[in-house]
Amino acid sequence: MAIIEIRGNIDGGRVPSRLMEEEIQKAVRAGAQQLKIVADGQHGIGGRIWPHDNGVKVVVEGQAGQRLGSMGMFGTDIILKGSASDDVGWLNCGANITVLGDVTNGAHNAAAQGKLYVQGGGGARCDTMTKHNPKFNPPESWYFRDVGDTFAEFKAGGIAVVCGVNPRNPENILGYRPCVGMVGGVVYFRGKIDSSYSQGDVRLLDLSDQDWQWLKENLKLYLKAIDREDHYDELSSSHSAWKKLLPYTAQERAKRSPIKKTMADFRKNIWENTTDKGVGKGGIFAEYVTHPLTPLPYITTGQDRRFRPEWRNSKYAPPCQAACPSDIPTQRRAALLRAEKTEEAIGLILQYSPLPATVCGEVCPNLCMTACTRSHVDMPLNIKGLGSVSLKTEAPKPAPKTGKKAAVIGGGPGGLSSAWQLALKGHDVTLYEAEEKLGGKLELCIPRERLPQEILTHELERFKSIGVTVHLKTKIDAAKFTEIHATNDAVIVACGAHKPRLFPFHGYEDTLNAYDFLRGINTGKRPDFKDKHIVIIGAGNVGMDAAAQAFHCGACTVTAIDVQEPAASGKELEIAKSLGTKIVWPKFTERYVKAERKIYFKSDAAYPYGSTFEADEVIVSIGDTPITDFLPQSVHTDKNGWIKSDEAGHTSDPKVFAIGDATSLGLVTHAIGHGKKAADAAHALLCGRSYNRPAPKMQIGYAKVKDAYYEECRDTSFTPQKEAHRCMSCAVCRDCHMCEAVCAYGAISRKETTDDIGYEYVVDAALCIGCGFCAGVCPCGIWEMAENI
Repeated sequence: MAIIEIRGNIDGGRVPSRLMEEEIQKAVRAGAQQLKIVADGQHGIGGRIWPHDNGVKVVVEGQAGQRLGSMGMFGTDIILKGSASDDVGWLNCGANITVLGDVTNGAHNAAAQGKLYVQGGGGARCDTMTKHNPKFNPPESWYFRDVGDTFAEFKAGGIAVVCGVNPRNPENILGYRPCVGMVGGVVYFRGKIDSSYSQGDVRLLDLSDQDWQWLKENLKLYLKAIDREDHYDELSSSHSAWKKLLPYTAQERAKRSPIKKTMADFRKNIWENTTDKGVGKGGIFAEYVTHPLTPLPYITTGQDRRFRPEWRNSKYAPPCQAACPSDIPTQRRAALLRAEKTEEAIGLILQYSPLPATVCGEVCPNLCMTACTRSHVDMPLNIKGLGSVSLKTEAPKPAPKTGKKAAVIGGGPGGLSSAWQLALKGHDVTLYEAEEKLGGKLELCIPRERLPQEILTHELERFKSIGVTVHLKTKIDAAKFTEIHATNDAVIVACGAHKPRLFPFHGYEDTLNAYDFLRGINTGKRPDFKDKHIVIIGAGNVGMDAAAQAFHCGACTVTAIDVQEPAASGKELEIAKSLGTKIVWPKFTERYVKAERKIYFKSDAAYPYGSTFEADEVIVSIGDTPITDFLPQSVHTDKNGWIKSDEAGHTSDPKVFAIGDATSLGLVTHAIGHGKKAADAAHALLCGRSYNRPAPKMQIGYAKVKDAYYEECRDTSFTPQKEAHRCMSCAVCRDCHMCEAVCAYGAISRKETTDDIGYEYVVDAALCIGCGFCAGVCPCGIWEMAENI
């Protein structure tokens, strides 16, 4: 491969840095992959190159100027045969830079990715302000000898290694005052350091086994690059010879050094009034400060401000609550746990769902966790775990009796939710269930490996403890519904959807439906599928449950087909695939011939003459519809039996509400949430007032929550208290006082209130200058700047 040579001095004249860079860029665009640069003090050599797929290698001879490899890109390898001037690798974006000599001041300053290998030592302020984008490997800086003063100042990420071989100062290889303001990354070093390192920012530790393993592996690569492989045994012989400096976490710093001086105190006592230091009276700007309050005499307050800050606590919905169909406020649970109100926190969810351990803890796909802002930092809050710990919490105490009567038809998740809420509000509630057990599809259709029976049983016992009158094995017909309607002040229909949808193809009568198949297994009627080939029509979550159970019944193969991209997700899909389920789409069923043990499909692009699968049994899982023939004409349904209702469950009969799968298919958590809304609407009816459902809050934008304030979690063990501190308290004030402390004019203060929150932050307009510091610093997105009109 041809090596392109670019010279920095032509006929005794030095080529300007800009022209040399243009020549380098031109060569790379033309396809050059190896460049030889004979430098004459030009700056920025090797930076801002966008390499081809095979990368670009740049070898530099002569004297390179400042900023060698600055803003270097992935795929760029730079080798300097000699020492370097200032700011090697400044703002490195991914280049690998090897300096076969020393580097001077500012090496790898503000680097975000890539590597810097130094054969010698470093000057002052190396590794300052380095950072780490978690999507990429952290930047690495390696120094063979030692480094100069103010090393790793304001380091926010990345790895620095100082080997300490033949250092210039054997008593202090990291120079004077290293690691000032360091908040991220790590420094590994071998040798002595003095006590000047910033002990308020970092701690001195031994290497862990993982540290040592990483160091030994990467030492080989480094030493090979700088031609010092003969030092490997020396550098890797003693684990204890190496130490590391690791920054304190944000929580640790807060405990070690809480805010001791507000901005208002600083302005008053340091800026304005000090007589022997600072910048006020007696300070370096004293002669320019001619007025008593501020160095900026034209800052406005009150109505003259262009913008004013507003404390908008709970104006927006946190992403977890906005995504939860049951409207469970996880952020409130976390706040109570942080306040050490553990029992109240664990019991809070029972105000929203009677089945937290069953639904949140087991069968729900946890839409709240998918939406969680914390996932942008490391991993979402373990809301599933928070649901599970509510298993043995006692039921809340119901309100005093109202004398009003309500009936609920259906003992599935939606019906249980409505009955629970109405009973807690003090109404007399009677629940009718056609089966011999409560639970609906939770009891009848959810496989036991996805929902342990003891959890559901325990929560159903808790449900019974609040005084709901339950009638099991009571199928409702038209006459019974008329009686219920006449003897109750409100009726909630939560009969679910238990009639399989018809699928008119030849041989349909020889198929099983998923509802009956799963129900039979849970009630002890397990079919024998030993060595059989099973085909499931419909690859949604119920289809995946059916697939898993078919394997448990002995099937040798299970294939799920669908006419479109399958809707299955979460644990159902994971279990089915792990057992060997094949999913094929698009497939359009033509006929099933049981005697031939074959199912035939219509022609498609891949099979223009149609195709077939072996099928000893075919299970149809394309959804269910409700059986609502018991309802009078006053309750409107569509042609398929779905009850027509609004979000709060109101039907065409003012006394009748309908929820859950009786109105449309959804998740269990949709039924729980719909049940609560209908209970709230029915409660309003029973109390003789109109129902005004609160308007849903807009979800807070992720950008408004400052994830920089929240430490990346490395401890994956679960306790409710740990999760509470991991919660980012989106849109809900964490009462951290940061806004109060950062306000230079003392315009913000915390006031006690008599509401449920107990406090608020208020602004004194006469002091506020509308600077926006409060909005900028708030980690929860509470403060907003409004136009002051």
